[in-house]
Amino acid sequence: MDYKNIKYEMRDRIGIITLNRSDRLNAINDVMIDELDDLLRKIETDLDAKVLIIKGAGKSFSAGQDLSGNVSSTIMASPPGTPGSAKELLEAQRRRSRRWEYIFNYPKPTIAQVHGHCIGAGCYLAMVCDLVIASEDALFGDPALRMGLTSAMPLWTWLVGDKKARELVFLGRNVNGREAEQIGLINMAVPASRLEQEAIRYAKAISICPGDGMVLCKESINANLEARGVGAAWRFLDDMQLINQQQPFGPCEFNFFEVRNKKGLEAALQERDKPFKDLGF
Repeated sequence: MDYKNIKYEMRDRIGIITLNRSDRLNAINDVMIDELDDLLRKIETDLDAKVLIIKGAGKSFSAGQDLSGNVSSTIMASPPGTPGSAKELLEAQRRRSRRWEYIFNYPKPTIAQVHGHCIGAGCYLAMVCDLVIASEDALFGDPALRMGLTSAMPLWTWLVGDKKARELVFLGRNVNGREAEQIGLINMAVPASRLEQEAIRYAKAISICPGDGMVLCKESINANLEARGVGAAWRFLDDMQLINQQQPFGPCEFNFFEVRNKKGLEAALQERDKPFKDLGF
C-alpha cells in the first residue's frame, strides 16, 4: 500500500500504522487523514491483521491539526464566525465526528503507541483507540478552547471524569504520560526506551485471542458506553460545534486565526499560550 503521509507494515499478525510527517511532528492534514481513512477500511477486511498499532515517526505521535495553512473543515471545525448555512456546517461536523466514532468502534483492537506531542486531533486519535501506551514524557492536551473552538472529543468525561475533564478542556492544559496514566486518560506510561517493546507485547497478547470473540467483547464494552450516553454525547457535540462556528469572536477576545494570518503560525501559538503560561498552566 503506497501512501504519502502514512506507512503500513504487518508483523506477526499485528498491523502497524505509522503517521509519517515527521518534519511537521506528524501534524494531520487532509492527505494524511484521507490516507488513514482509506487504509483502515482496507485493513478492516484483512483477517491476517488481528490487532492494530498506530504510532508516529520522528519526535512525536502527532502535534494535531496542521494549522500552517487554511484550517481544513475535513479535520476540525472552522473558526467562529465562519459563513455558511447551518446545513452545510452541520453536515461537515457530522462527517468529522463519524470518523472518530468509526475508529472508536473499529472491528479490530487498536493500540496507540504515543511519544512526544499528542495534541488536539492527535490526542483525539489516541483517545478513540482501545488502549494507549505512552512514554512517560509524552504530552497530551486539547488546546481547542484557547483558539475559540469547542473541543471535538466527547470522550474526555468518560475517560477522566467530570472535574478533570473540565480542568483539561477549560485550560487547554497539557499532561505528561505519568499524569495521563494516573487520571485514566491512558493505560500505561513507560520509559521511552521501553515504549515500542510494551506496545508490541500488548499487541501480541491480544493477537492470541480468538478474533470473533474479540469483536464481540469490544462491541459489548462499547454498547455499555452507548447505554451510558456516549452516543448522545457525539450527537450533542455536533450541535455545539455548529453553534460555535456561527458565533463571531467577541470584543477583545483573542482571535488565533487572525493573528496567525497577520503574524504567522509561531507568533500565534506563542500569543495563544502566553497568558496561560504566565498563570502557571
